[in-house]
Amino acid sequence: MKTPDWNNIEKRLIGWRRDLHRHPEASHQEHWTTRYLAEQLATLTGIEITTPAATGVVAYLRGIQPGPTIVFRADIDAVPVTEQNRCDFSSQQPGLMHACGHDAHSAMLLAAAALLSQYRQHLHGEVIFIFQRGEELSPGGAKELVDSGCLERAQMFFALHLQPNLPCGVIEVKPGIATANRDTFHIKISGQGGHSSMPHLAIDPLVTSAAVVSALQCIVAREIDPRDSAVISLCSLQCGDGSTARLPDSAQLCGTTRSFTPQVRQQIRAAMQRVCCATAEAHRCRAEIHFEPWDYSAIDNDQQLCQLAARAARNALGDHAFRVATQPMSVGEDFSEYQHIAPVCFAWLGAAHPHAENHALHSACFSPNEQALIAGVRYYLSLAIESGNLTTAIAWTG
Repeated sequence: MKTPDWNNIEKRLIGWRRDLHRHPEASHQEHWTTRYLAEQLATLTGIEITTPAATGVVAYLRGIQPGPTIVFRADIDAVPVTEQNRCDFSSQQPGLMHACGHDAHSAMLLAAAALLSQYRQHLHGEVIFIFQRGEELSPGGAKELVDSGCLERAQMFFALHLQPNLPCGVIEVKPGIATANRDTFHIKISGQGGHSSMPHLAIDPLVTSAAVVSALQCIVAREIDPRDSAVISLCSLQCGDGSTARLPDSAQLCGTTRSFTPQVRQQIRAAMQRVCCATAEAHRCRAEIHFEPWDYSAIDNDQQLCQLAARAARNALGDHAFRVATQPMSVGEDFSEYQHIAPVCFAWLGAAHPHAENHALHSACFSPNEQALIAGVRYYLSLAIESGNLTTAIAWTG
């Protein structure tokens, strides 16, 4: 069998990533990205392309022989961040940036599809490639794909996400609960506006909002068992119109909570309802808190798939390139929706620059080490081998 030209693959891979990075698009609005991905996939032999949603692509590669159906997922949307990096492939869309690595996720999956299509004569069963829209914005794109029925043949799901705090090329997996339950909330504080020189004749929602923010932070510190983990983050406070002489009538706050068990998830919701209303009342205001009716649940990584992932990473990248995490990440991820169909395994791919500052996910300065991307492609191919979909040896060097 022909040895993969890894140098050429890496050049194409980085080229795809940079094209995608230049053209970030908001969640559920990824029209250019969808066309670009579909055009690249259309050049591959044996790939069947579908678009079950308004944006995003699902591609199928069927082997000659029967076998399992394995699914690889990448996300394609950007985040509302103005990029501060200065390079020849910086974002060309003001206020939008691939600051969470979705451009790299899509490029790695494109490269994996390109390689697997070349080995179709050795392919058993089916490989499905999901280029999923709207991961960053609830309701994410995973739920609609699950509901559409286009993945009903799937027997296992894998995803890979860049992590700038991990050494370059290292794959890390957390068996069991791997990410958090996420709940998005909105709070309205209603008071009574008035002149800033006569606050006694008004009911100030701004002071009340400050008290609510402080009180909410006590929930995790004083009501959640220290052996459990949880986060309550207030991410926005909007109050007033910029006037320096008038107290406003109302304030709006929003944010997210993170938890790892159903019990703590419900405990936080109930406590927030109580604390918001009681604190507002103590300040003569009225509070209303609303939780989004649907949000992301925790990913529960399947133990057997984690073992398969470990073998795949070690075979393709070496023993040093695989780690088992002991604690889940507090991020929310709609990859959890796929576990309603079949077992899942969500892994992190290290993309750190050695001896340099590595900015966090969603930072305006996020800039992953592109040398990590070829490791992700090797991992995908190795997963196909370990799952029994690809019945041939791959030369990992050369």
